Amino acid sequence: MMKKRWIFLGISLLFSLSSLGCEKLGEKGLGGKELIRINNVSISLEEFRQMSERQPLEGKIRLVSEKGLRDFLENYVLTREVLYQEAKKKGLDKKKEILAKVEDFKRAMVIDALLEEELRRKDEVSDGEVQKYYQEYQDQFTEPREVKIRHIVVNSEPILKEVLMKLSKGESFEKLASTYNVDRTREDGGNIGWIKRGQLSPALAQYEEEAFSLRKKGEMSNVVKTPVGWYYILRLEDTRGTVVKPLDQVKEKIRFFLQTKKKQDVYLAYVKEAKSRTKIVINEKLWAEEEKKEPKPKEEKK
Repeated sequence: MMKKRWIFLGISLLFSLSSLGCEKLGEKGLGGKELIRINNVSISLEEFRQMSERQPLEGKIRLVSEKGLRDFLENYVLTREVLYQEAKKKGLDKKKEILAKVEDFKRAMVIDALLEEELRRKDEVSDGEVQKYYQEYQDQFTEPREVKIRHIVVNSEPILKEVLMKLSKGESFEKLASTYNVDRTREDGGNIGWIKRGQLSPALAQYEEEAFSLRKKGEMSNVVKTPVGWYYILRLEDTRGTVVKPLDQVKEKIRFFLQTKKKQDVYLAYVKEAKSRTKIVINEKLWAEEEKKEPKPKEEKK
């Protein structure tokens, strides 16, 4: 609210300064609420405010200062209108391809507004629904109690690329670990042994996630970059025991999944119902002829 007040205060100040400037230049034809006029097009103070309010957060922050407001007026509002008028002089606003794009954009915006209205508050998921899903699909949240990991760890991107290239060619993971590792596991081909959830330091949280996401023996992880600039590639050697992740650790993921599913279900139901009350006729004969047409070969780039 404070930022909005400052923005509107700045706009009012800008309007006052602009009016003074116009009087100095002898431009006394502007109406009381008319901020600027470009040829025969007027932009009011209220329209200017609306334009400023539609800016993203980063843009709004720049509008807090008087200079930022003036830049926005001259380099966005005024410039955009000048260029638009120049484009109209050339008849670009009447070109078929431009009008088609405008129509496509309009349709997309209107459809988005319709779906936003129809789906509003229909994707809410209760704690009970989250709990039910968690109990019915616990296999999705079951992971090894312990994992045995071997890793390659390097401290520069060029060396990482070299290692990845050699792995892609089928070179031994253990030998590469013995050659390149910058920690003590170099002596044992990158073997770090068994680890449990929560055993590693917070700085290795992503390392832990990758380790426990591996399912098959011999499976390799994505590259993990730590805050200190080390790069890890993990390989699963073995697993033992199983444990179900606590609900607190997974409930937000479940909620997001159920919200997405509800939105999709409501959307499909709405589309089906809308189609059912719409008269739709497809020219199947014409469509059959279209299907028989061979696709045109793409022109070769010269």
